[in-house]
This record gives sequence, structure tokens and C-alpha cells, in this order.
Amino acid sequence: MRKIKNFKIPIYTYDILRRARKHRLDLASAGLADENAAKEYIAGLASALEPSTVFTRLDQPDPIAAKISGRAGSRMTAGALTLGASFENRLAQTGEATLRRLERIAGSIFLETGVNVVKDLLGGETEPEGFELEDPVYIHSSPPQETAAPIAPTSVPLFENELIKELFERLETGKIGVSFESGVFIPKYLAVFVIPWISKKKKKAEQKKAAAK
Repeated sequence: MRKIKNFKIPIYTYDILRRARKHRLDLASAGLADENAAKEYIAGLASALEPSTVFTRLDQPDPIAAKISGRAGSRMTAGALTLGASFENRLAQTGEATLRRLERIAGSIFLETGVNVVKDLLGGETEPEGFELEDPVYIHSSPPQETAAPIAPTSVPLFENELIKELFERLETGKIGVSFESGVFIPKYLAVFVIPWISKKKKKAEQKKAAAK
């Protein structure tokens, strides 16, 4: 298990505002008169971020990896990432409904960006072994990831309590204040994810097969 606390993540303000427009948020009526005001507001949210993550490699024939993927022999990195208590405390001060929606959008993108930081970190480690990393897949994300790839159904439901508890024990999520109690994930802003590994040879074979169709 590896732990990284209070690491920096890129802040993609444009993506947050683009998604806010997609959801037709009237930011002006919420007190953000123009785009500069919105950018300043998002910068204030970002200043409260204290992201922390734990992650670990699940090698074949790891039983947890087999349950998550639905097949034996899978390799992946599993992890959990939180945006920190200071971020959630900052959001708890907001009463205006539109601003709360904007904050949820920002939180979703901050989580996605943080998971991608973990993926970038892992990239240099998997390549010498002949593997590439596929897109992150979210077992749980709050707020939800709008573009998250779903996990295919498995013989063991992903949200079965025992599986999540087993995964959290392996990750030692308590070291970053993450828990799963009575079916509830804590804290509120949290991503539980896996990053599948694929061998370069297998990827080339799959691409060749797809091109032949």
C-alpha cells in the first residue's frame, strides 16, 4: 500500500465552467456576475483542497482483483482518494443552491483530476513490465463522475459490504480518514477506483482483431 497526502492536482477551471454551462447553472443570479468572478470562486475552492490517496497493486491471481473484474488473472491498481476535511468544511459554509451545485461539479472534476495524477505516477512503473494503463474505472465516486466508465456486472456485486470492507482493509483507508460504515462511504467527497493494466502484446492483438472486422 502506498499513501500520498496533500499532493497538488491541476485545476481545470475551464472544464468546471463548461460543465456548469452544460447544466445551465445561472451563476450570475447566484452572485457571480461574470466569468472572472466565477474563476475567483473556483480558485477559492481549490485553495481548500488537501487531497490524499492510498493505492495498491493487485496482482494475479489476487481474489479482490478477480471479484472486481469478474475474471481471474486480472492486474490492476486499486485506490481511494479524498479531497480533504478542509475542502468539505469550506463547502459546508455554502447555503445558496446554485453555488452548491457548482461546488459539486468542481468536486467531481477535482476527484477525476486527482485519480489521473495517480495514473500518471503509475505509468512509469508499469511500462518496464510490458504493461499499459487503461482508463480509471470508478467503483464509487461522490459526486458521481459523468464520464466514468462503468464496471461490468460481476458474480460478486461491487457494493456488497464484504467486498468493499475487504478492499478498504487492503488499502488501509483509515490512514486517510476513509471508511465504509453501515453501507455509507465516509467522507462525502470520495473516489474509490481501479486502474486496469493491459499487456502491450494483448492490446496489439485486440487492436489487430478489431481492425480485421
